[in-house]
Amino acid sequence: MTEEKEVSTTESNGQEENESDENAEEETELDSSVIRQVEYYFSDSNLPRDKFLKEQIKLDDGWVPIEILTKFHRLARLSMDIEVIANALNKSTSGLLEVSEDKKKVRRNPEVPLPEFNEERRKELSKRTIYAKGFTKNASLDEILKFFKQFDEVENIVMRKYQERNTKKRIFKGSVFATFKTREQAEKFIDTKGHKFEEAELLVLWQEDYIKQKQEEYANKKEEKEKKSKKKEKDAKSEKDELKLPTGTVLHFSEGSDKMKREDVKDALTALGGEVAYIDFKVGDTEGWVRLTKENAAKEIAEKITDNKIKIGETDVVFKLLEGDEEKTYLEKTVENMINRRKNMKNFKNNKGRNFKGKQGRKRRQDNDDEAPPAKVKTDS
Repeated sequence: MTEEKEVSTTESNGQEENESDENAEEETELDSSVIRQVEYYFSDSNLPRDKFLKEQIKLDDGWVPIEILTKFHRLARLSMDIEVIANALNKSTSGLLEVSEDKKKVRRNPEVPLPEFNEERRKELSKRTIYAKGFTKNASLDEILKFFKQFDEVENIVMRKYQERNTKKRIFKGSVFATFKTREQAEKFIDTKGHKFEEAELLVLWQEDYIKQKQEEYANKKEEKEKKSKKKEKDAKSEKDELKLPTGTVLHFSEGSDKMKREDVKDALTALGGEVAYIDFKVGDTEGWVRLTKENAAKEIAEKITDNKIKIGETDVVFKLLEGDEEKTYLEKTVENMINRRKNMKNFKNNKGRNFKGKQGRKRRQDNDDEAPPAKVKTDS
């Protein structure tokens, strides 16, 4: 088939050339659409990734029943009539397809083997592929194909889409990748200024330039994100350093009365010379924590307590000095909680109090309201 077509295009006079001209004249808009659609199915760009069609090709020496192809949505919209489709494909001059003698099957011409898709092939395709943006979001593939039909032949159109989060629908972005038959055709399209679709001017770039531009944008965003992350870490470290609490300041108490109040605990420790910074405790609990203000102040208080007990009301409350990892964990949680409270207050101010729900925690009146307590820390008994 290929040799016959080569002969017909090289002879200046002759019956074959006249027959070819007649076919071209008889080719209707429907024929053109059918040819374009079926050639797309068997094209270099579609066939390698069309699993269903590749399986069909293996069954009968490359032949695929036209009836099978009519199950494809886009071809079915054009025609379901096998004879109409076969007659249209017989008018194709590309040499890509063959129609069986009974006009019931079609296959890719064995003399036009599918190229191997490797890095070299990918680069070659990229060099004749353009990016065009500015199509209306509701534009159909048929409308876009019709737009490109006025230029040199386009081998493949990819409508770029994204998935809408709520509906999960695939939405057209308004941009396409169009692969031309040759680099020269693509250059001609690129060099022609002022391409318009429905009065809207298109932004046109080489695909490789568009991808490079996006990669640079991604790299810049990533760099900016990393800078913000490092700044955030630095600020957090700086804030932790600023809020670093003195050690040797935490006492845990237990076996208290469920009637005991925070003020009772404070008074008992103040009597021993302690300056209380915060008491993590609520009425009804029988245990809690006390943090004193000065370095090693809790150690000094612990040394003054007889048998680790202080009588508060009618109850001998047991006090224990937190040291080592126990104290470290408690103080770290305290600092973390203080930072979170500051963030919540900052967010509250930024939102001017409108519909803002910060992490309020339990409402307490303390000696130092900024120094909120951490979650309860398990202590060794």
